[in-house]
Amino acid sequence: MASIVVRAPKRVQPRHVILGALGLMMIVVWFTRDHMLLNASSPLRQRYAPVGWLVFLHGFPGAIALLLGIFQFSARLRQRHLQWHRLMGRIYVGSVFIAAPVAVIVAVKLPIPTLMLASVIQATGWIVTTGTALYCVRTGQIQQHREWMIRSYPFAMVFVVVRVILAIPAVARTGALGLETVVWSTIAVACFLPSFLIEWQKLAANRRAIRARAAARA
Repeated sequence: MASIVVRAPKRVQPRHVILGALGLMMIVVWFTRDHMLLNASSPLRQRYAPVGWLVFLHGFPGAIALLLGIFQFSARLRQRHLQWHRLMGRIYVGSVFIAAPVAVIVAVKLPIPTLMLASVIQATGWIVTTGTALYCVRTGQIQQHREWMIRSYPFAMVFVVVRVILAIPAVARTGALGLETVVWSTIAVACFLPSFLIEWQKLAANRRAIRARAAARA
């Protein structure tokens, strides 16, 4: 008689929830706002008129990085399709190194001087974390590479998260002050939250190891 194999149900991990929420936010931002950039007569396109084609030189690579970044966190993709993972990683890095510097140029040309420094900090953080992740994988430090990619992607998501928050009517009514507050707060979270999550995972892993050793001695 053939044996019946019962597989335990797969657990939904926190990163799946986070990445799913980020993907949903990307869809919301596109359908509620960013698709208007393709319409030359839309108010959003007119707002970016001073930067001309630079908005697309920043936007398209940024959108590619946002999309590919989600797949880079898939353990299944890394294990089963390592070459695809590496290819998408290279495209992600190239997109970051285009989109981030152009974002600074766009911020300089747009008439919102109070947010220029915020753009510089976000772009610098995005480049530094991505460059460090690239260095780690080139030198064979795979775990550190993954950790720096976790630090890199939130800088990409600042663009989306800010626009989702600003779509809340109560926030939108606060005007320029609300815009600056949301932008700076989101950048601050992107800077510090990933490191907190990485270290918390290490603490949890250590705690499980201690419990396993204690159970083995019992």
